[in-house]
Amino acid sequence: MPRLSIRRAWMTLSDPPGRVLLLYVVVGLALWTVPLLNVLHAEASAVVALVAFFAAGLSSLALFERGEGFGRVLARQEALLLAPWLLLTATLPWAPNCGYGQGVLFYLLFPVVSVVAAVALAYALGGTRLRRKRTAFVGVGLAVALLAPLYDLALHPQFYVYNHVFGGVLGPIYDEELVIRPGLLAFRAMTLLWATLCWLAGRRLRGARGWRLQAGLAVTALLLGGGYLLADRLGVNTTHRAIARALDGLHRTAHFDIYYDPASLDGDALRLLAEDHEYRYAQLAARLDARVPARIASYLYPDADTRARLTGARYTNVAPVWLPRPQTHVLLEAYPHVFAHELAHVFSREFGLPGIRASLAVGLVEGLAVALEPPDGLPTPHEQVSAAATAHFLRVRGDPTLAEALAARLSPLGFWTGRGAVSYTTMGSFVRYLLDAYGPDRLKRVYARADFEAVYGRPVAALAAEWQTYVEALPAVDRATGSLMRRRFSVPSLFEKPCPHYVPPQRRRHRRGEAALAAGDTTRALALFESALAAQPAYEPALAAWAQLRLAEGAAAEVAARLDTAAGERTPPALAVLLGDAYGLLERPDAARARYEAALRGLPGYAHEQAALLVMRKSLAGYPDVLRILPAGAPAEARARRLDAYREALPAAGVLAALLRAAAGRFDVAAQDLSEIPMPDDPRLAPGRREILRRQRLAWLAETSYRAGAPDRAAAYAHEAARAAQRAGDFNTAARWTDFAARMAWTQRYGPARLDASG
Repeated sequence: MPRLSIRRAWMTLSDPPGRVLLLYVVVGLALWTVPLLNVLHAEASAVVALVAFFAAGLSSLALFERGEGFGRVLARQEALLLAPWLLLTATLPWAPNCGYGQGVLFYLLFPVVSVVAAVALAYALGGTRLRRKRTAFVGVGLAVALLAPLYDLALHPQFYVYNHVFGGVLGPIYDEELVIRPGLLAFRAMTLLWATLCWLAGRRLRGARGWRLQAGLAVTALLLGGGYLLADRLGVNTTHRAIARALDGLHRTAHFDIYYDPASLDGDALRLLAEDHEYRYAQLAARLDARVPARIASYLYPDADTRARLTGARYTNVAPVWLPRPQTHVLLEAYPHVFAHELAHVFSREFGLPGIRASLAVGLVEGLAVALEPPDGLPTPHEQVSAAATAHFLRVRGDPTLAEALAARLSPLGFWTGRGAVSYTTMGSFVRYLLDAYGPDRLKRVYARADFEAVYGRPVAALAAEWQTYVEALPAVDRATGSLMRRRFSVPSLFEKPCPHYVPPQRRRHRRGEAALAAGDTTRALALFESALAAQPAYEPALAAWAQLRLAEGAAAEVAARLDTAAGERTPPALAVLLGDAYGLLERPDAARARYEAALRGLPGYAHEQAALLVMRKSLAGYPDVLRILPAGAPAEARARRLDAYREALPAAGVLAALLRAAAGRFDVAAQDLSEIPMPDDPRLAPGRREILRRQRLAWLAETSYRAGAPDRAAAYAHEAARAAQRAGDFNTAARWTDFAARMAWTQRYGPARLDASG
């Protein structure tokens, strides 16, 4: 009896469906060992779909050769997909999947639909007289799996791929929240149309006739043709034309075609962005001794949802260097922090590998862009790596040295599976060291193939050890650098997260609330923030947004009670400020000052503007009538006029009024007021606090003067701000304002000519 059972089991596994089942079990168990792929979601579904397409198709060919019918074969192949689904479901106890429901949707859209296409293709090929049907099937499958993505990504400004074989890749790896666009559903409907066409063709090849068959073939072909003709409108592909339709503003400068949403940018803001485009171009051209030979398309997206709908990337800013035309895709709100980084990628095209216009070492790709970022006042990559080395932060995963940890991040696998902030910052520090120590020429020559020994005469390990010695010998960095490093470097990668791609309800509701607030619908925004807090009462962004709206409505007692309860012993600075406002409005100035002071102590040393605003707020703690004006309920200009009444007696009120006028776009008045109104000089202020106010006043004067059209005055204020920061030992802030002053000088000398598209 046992021998008979074993023989029967062996015969079952020797049968084509049995072999498919065995393969599925092996694949499912293999996925258990791979982070991110061990949960039922988009990535695992794509892997299963790829395997299932070929396994189901080839085994179906054998079954059709036996004479089995299409419906029976399809049903058996779909039933076999239960095996990997069950195996991926079985991982839930040790690999939590908060997005399991979404994962089931992807499983239906990817493997289930791909198996329909595979069986239908096998049915069509089975009706032909081809001698090597299996070879033909594999050839068609590989062509679709490999060539279609090349068509999508090499010719279109998009960051997603939909595929008839493996389902698709929905966006960049760094986007935590996947974008499920309508185009995915349209594309999988087209997959089913292809399957229908193959099934009808298979029937025709097997001798079926009749007008219904002919009509079915014609209608299916017409529907497929229409789908491909309307691919960009259906969201199956994204063309330049589709983005230009959505971003229907176009501004041309000497080197750029800037595409933008006219509703999101007025004329002055667009002019400043255009100037910054050209200045960053000139800066990179000088630093790298390089040029971009073609005009650069700069796409500025008004919000994350618009970009997700058009390109599949929600928050990841990108520069697809492999496309024929150089281009950048940037969220408008993120522009000041990311544009120079993306433009560096555009420059690197000129010394990348032919075809892909990038480096074999992805660590060099991103490291170069980080190394060329302008100073922003924050601790530099060198300083952050030095802090990490001092704290042994980069060695907690078994890396014996910084140099070996860095060498591992040169490869795509090492870079992308590591924590994003760690990979970007360490590679940025290394490349900046090479650039400063050896110059741009060698860096450009090593970039494409990462052959360090051929270019530098030394292997990468030796150069990395040299870099390690340099960063570890840097002077001691302050605590702010260490806290920034720990906050950034502690963010787990997508491969480490217990629930990859899952965005909890409080975050989704808060994001929708911010969108409602931006649209001016405060009632809906407040309801969404309250809904977010119902899901997570201590969720800080929603709590802060809710408190701001309720303070504007005069509900200071409610805000104080809720924040006191939610904050606990260690109140985050943003909530401490709002709690201080609430106490000030309740005429409890001592409690308000204590909260403002707590917020000041919680700020990092580089948060100069927030510190200055807090010092002024603290000086107003005993004036509830003034504090009542500050919450963002009324328009900025109206609030500024109300603050003017207190300008003589309370300089802080006058300064805040000037800043509100700047927010309202009245930069000339704001700059004039900031130059005339003295900063608060409360004798109770410590000397360090007075210095914070003095330095920040120079920064505000530089910014408002520039926005008011006076780059000469802006440059003078920026130079003074840089000198003040230098005297205080704040070299990163000094570098930021030196860069700002250089931009002002460039604007005065070259700006008008470079903003002319014919220049």
